[in-house]
Amino acid sequence: MEMVFYSRDRLEVQRVSQELVAASIPCEVREGIVARDDLPNLPAPQLWIQEDGDLHRAFMLCVEHKIGFAKRKTNMSQDFDDIAVAA
Repeated sequence: MEMVFYSRDRLEVQRVSQELVAASIPCEVREGIVARDDLPNLPAPQLWIQEDGDLHRAFMLCVEHKIGFAKRKTNMSQDFDDIAVAA
């Protein structure tokens, strides 16, 4: 088993899990703890795939759908500035 993703946002973990299951990648959600120096230990659901051979497919699915670890935060004003400079 390999952990693919974790988040304090349970709904986000569930969404990634649903995408993996839809792609026939068996997985399970486990309870875990996020330990960081600047924060107290906090509970965070973890998403684990059952077959190590599915790890690459799971990562690629996350990138393709921009979910899980591949989720990107965008700054709309920066995006528009980049378009204006390119034009």
